[in-house]
Amino acid sequence: MEYIQGSDFKLSDTAVTIGKFDGLHLGHKELINEVLSSNGLTKVLFTFDVNPLSKFFDRTMRVIDTNEERRMLVQNFGLDYMINFPFDKETINTSADDFIKNIIHDKLGAKKLVVGTDFRFGKGRLGDVDYLEKRSGDFGYELKVIAKKVMYGEEISSTRIRELIKKGDIKTVNDLLGRTFSVSGIIIHGNHLGHTVGMPTINIKPDENKLLPPFGVYASDTELDGKIYRGITNIGVKPTISENNAVGVETWLFGLNEDVYGHFAKVNLLDFIRPEMKFASLEEVKKQVNIDVIKAKEI
Repeated sequence: MEYIQGSDFKLSDTAVTIGKFDGLHLGHKELINEVLSSNGLTKVLFTFDVNPLSKFFDRTMRVIDTNEERRMLVQNFGLDYMINFPFDKETINTSADDFIKNIIHDKLGAKKLVVGTDFRFGKGRLGDVDYLEKRSGDFGYELKVIAKKVMYGEEISSTRIRELIKKGDIKTVNDLLGRTFSVSGIIIHGNHLGHTVGMPTINIKPDENKLLPPFGVYASDTELDGKIYRGITNIGVKPTISENNAVGVETWLFGLNEDVYGHFAKVNLLDFIRPEMKFASLEEVKKQVNIDVIKAKEI
């Protein structure tokens, strides 16, 4: 798969799905599968390089997957291209008509367009699936509109998944994603206190745009150097150590005894174990962590 960052491209004869694709979930997979079924066409996923609400509006919206995490997920789907298009003032002010002509037709060369029922585009979000259907004959593309996928009695959506992450309901999040929710990054040095109590850990500084679940301890499977390690992950500020710690993701990987600083790790969260706590001593920390380990191994 070729990854394109920016607006400098020109494709032809494509089957393309367009959307924000935050938290590639089972609903998004339906769109992608429709694209993959398009014989004889170049298969494209077109998305935006930031979450629009987080950059241009007066509110904070963290993302389920960072741009890099999303790229890593998409690269094994079997698509030909993934495009991260700039979501800047020019894009925001592009009319629905110009979006179809300049981007869908001229740049993407779309012969087949796959979107969800709630897809909106163009300045003021005035474009919708009805408008895309109306203009399909003028610009020579077939429109496929995919209905929302339902799980546990509700539609699967990025908004629903974000709310579940905020509540710490990781098991349901993973069900809706069709994969494990993860935090990834380069392993950095921590305070090394884990080594002093016989629990060596790895530390990742999460991306500032990454949505994290409530501070606490989670059972996890970590992908590192081609292996998967069961472990326990603390997300939070480690209040036992200091009152001024930055938010971090610290994981004890069962069975790992190597120096892995500077390596890339993907921490997959499996289930919530307990909230983050402040202890009176490191000995109390060790006792509680041993209890956490038993619970993590049972999952």
